Amino acid sequence: MQKDGRVPIQFDRPPVVEVACGVAFTLLKPLKTAHIGRYWSRIVGEFPRCDDAAPIAMIVESQGTPDSIGFNFQVESVALPPLRRAWLINAEGTHLLQLQEDRFLFNWKRTGEISSYPSYKKVVAGFREQWSRYREFLASEGLGAPTPVQLEMTYFNFWPGRTAWLRDYQRDEVPERFLAAPEAVSWNVVHNLPDSRGRLHISAASARHAASNEKGVRLDLTARGLPKETSDSSCEEWFDLAHEWITHGFADITTSEAHITWGRTA
Repeated sequence: MQKDGRVPIQFDRPPVVEVACGVAFTLLKPLKTAHIGRYWSRIVGEFPRCDDAAPIAMIVESQGTPDSIGFNFQVESVALPPLRRAWLINAEGTHLLQLQEDRFLFNWKRTGEISSYPSYKKVVAGFREQWSRYREFLASEGLGAPTPVQLEMTYFNFWPGRTAWLRDYQRDEVPERFLAAPEAVSWNVVHNLPDSRGRLHISAASARHAASNEKGVRLDLTARGLPKETSDSSCEEWFDLAHEWITHGFADITTSEAHITWGRTA
């Protein structure tokens, strides 16, 4: 039972293909490329693979009225050019650290049919462990303690075909309809989290699976926000809240037929 009395949502075979937990932060001193290299040297035994990606813009949820949604502000560093985002990947490809000057992300990724979702508790525990180690490194390098400005959690889902499994996108395919079933769909909705602790963003779109090239539906649920105070315990509670809203939101916008296929147990 969760703190608010709701029963946790559980699926035996959820269509989740990736989960990301992260924190956006500021530092007293700028992070440099050499710092990332030194950190990788510490953990190369666990994350032997490395790659580069474009940096993610820092977007912070504004806490205004619903009319202000979309007018989130970005915090950009102008003193130095932005660092590339470093990907540090374990040998199996199931875990990924993403490091840039103002962002830390820990990802679990499905790598095949035998790579099953390990559970929220295991994913968030992995994030907390890696984030704690990274903070210790930043302090040891004289960069100061990172100050969180936003926490984030995203669940990426994919299933083949079956747009009809989305309750919030239903289409009556009756003979008198002029338009046939659409070739592709895309929609987005936003919900407030309780007590001004952020927002839940939900997006669905037609997509192709990167590995199999199979056509289907991609459904992303992202919670972004920040507790009123940023102690470790408050941040842990925020991630629990984010997970609750993501899982209950996922169950709410998908059909009971889909739940049977995914083996809903609670």
